[in-house]
Amino acid sequence: MDSKDKFFPIKTKTACQLKWAWSTIYLNNGKTMSCHRTGESVLTPENFMEFHNTPKKIKERNKMLAGEWPENSCGYCKKIEDANGTSDRMRMSSIPNLSPVELEDNPQATKIDPTIVEVFLNNACNMGCLYCHVDGLLSSSIAAENKNNGHFKNNGVELKEHKNQFKDMLPYFLKWFETGFQKLKRFHVLGGEPFFQKEFIKILDKIEQHPNPDCELNVVTNLMVSEEKLKYFIDRFYSLTKNRSIKRVDITCSIDCWGPEQEHVRWGLKLEQWEKNFETLLSNKWLTLNINQTISVLTIKTMPALLKKLQTWRRARHVGHFFSGVDPKPDYLKAEIIGGNFFKEDAEKILELMPVINEQDKLAYDYMKGILNHINSSKIDKDQIANLIIYLDEKDRRRNTNWEHVFPWLIEFKKFTS
Repeated sequence: MDSKDKFFPIKTKTACQLKWAWSTIYLNNGKTMSCHRTGESVLTPENFMEFHNTPKKIKERNKMLAGEWPENSCGYCKKIEDANGTSDRMRMSSIPNLSPVELEDNPQATKIDPTIVEVFLNNACNMGCLYCHVDGLLSSSIAAENKNNGHFKNNGVELKEHKNQFKDMLPYFLKWFETGFQKLKRFHVLGGEPFFQKEFIKILDKIEQHPNPDCELNVVTNLMVSEEKLKYFIDRFYSLTKNRSIKRVDITCSIDCWGPEQEHVRWGLKLEQWEKNFETLLSNKWLTLNINQTISVLTIKTMPALLKKLQTWRRARHVGHFFSGVDPKPDYLKAEIIGGNFFKEDAEKILELMPVINEQDKLAYDYMKGILNHINSSKIDKDQIANLIIYLDEKDRRRNTNWEHVFPWLIEFKKFTS
């Protein structure tokens, strides 16, 4: 910790640095949030430049100034904290030098410029993960699957085609970027899959034209790309850092567990190819490298196998470890629907494999422990389990797969569909 570090100055019991510093923008559907878990604000051509200061976001900041939780937002962190865990709110508010500069003169300011922007460019994606937005908002593969199979609705499960709006919103984002990028400390790019999107290349061009040597670029990828494509982007990232167009480049690779379960959940992923690409990134030690897990009802049992892999990768160099539960939807893929300590032994194995060597490790351990405590203290939700079975059966029909072969432990819960 540096004596010059500046920390988030608002100390009420619900205040979150994300609510002031962070904006998530979905160009796919014209919506924005103050992180990717909270309530949405609709974007239009008329209000786009105020995406960080929508009436809803300002109202939520005022709630936090008063020590209150915003209604219909921030429930994910509240649940973690209620289970005595370390939430995203708590973790992010402890990170220095991310607060908007406006708070230095007025710690009560609610209209400010963002320092962290996360943008979903469009839904072009080569994969169809089970826990991804089921309407295809974040995956063109899922959108095409829904279009080919038609509208499906059964009980609490609905699969339908998403109409992408990114072409309407992209020009407004690029216009904002020319000046707004200069104020950022962190810039996150997501998809779909950024490495398959020509819009991402436009963003890299913009960074070259409007450099910000104080900003960290974070690219979230499924890593299912060819060696040639991966090399192209590594070379571009190296050029951006060498020329000080950007402070550093983080590659955050999405992976949840290991084995056949992962290939079933992250439809389109091949673990052999994924690991080969990851080892290529490991060898480029100037890159900051992370993995990011989504903890779902289908991945929690083979998370220990992934954590053992992480131990091996960390022998080469540091690899960051980030994770969260399924949020906000679909509810039927959340691990807590089974509840009742069903995953107690799995949780113990997971925590045994997580190091607590330094402060960052301890924060991650406490965060994981809070998530697992919430899962195991939840009550069984028979309706959502029934929805899960319906969903998996329909996906099997569409993809010619068989979830019962991959998740035999789940078969006993079919009784809730009758």
